[in-house]
Amino acid sequence: MNKTETPPEFARIQCACTNLKMASRVVGRAYDAFLAPFDLNVTQYAILVNVSRYQPVSQMKLAAHLNLERTTLYREVAPLAKKKWLKISATSKGVTKTLELTPSGQEVVKQAIVEWEKIQNGFTDNFGKERWNEFLTTLEEIREYFSFRNLGVPL
Repeated sequence: MNKTETPPEFARIQCACTNLKMASRVVGRAYDAFLAPFDLNVTQYAILVNVSRYQPVSQMKLAAHLNLERTTLYREVAPLAKKKWLKISATSKGVTKTLELTPSGQEVVKQAIVEWEKIQNGFTDNFGKERWNEFLTTLEEIREYFSFRNLGVPL
């Protein structure tokens, strides 16, 4: 191609995985921007909110609920514990660790949820209630379809 030719337009990407990852990155960056004033990313926010709902909750159960690798959960929990927003305790058997919000963690959730609701409501309002519910169902179906395929089970 010489200098005067225009490069070809990119075609629509057909790969489901690439499209989902592209959407996830764009959405994640937007949510992260809204949560930045609280020194949180969207994964840490999800951890705090879900701990507040189910506390005390085991790290393993929370990782499964959020579909996170355990190492990812541990990596995201560490700074939250360091800021004293989460309390990590061993169970009576000493093996399983549970998470609970501290009073300062509860305050962070209370404040951050206001910003989270702004971006969440803007996003869901854009879809409308019916399309939003269809979208949630589609996402659940996608997760279900691929959940056992990640274990090396051939299609």
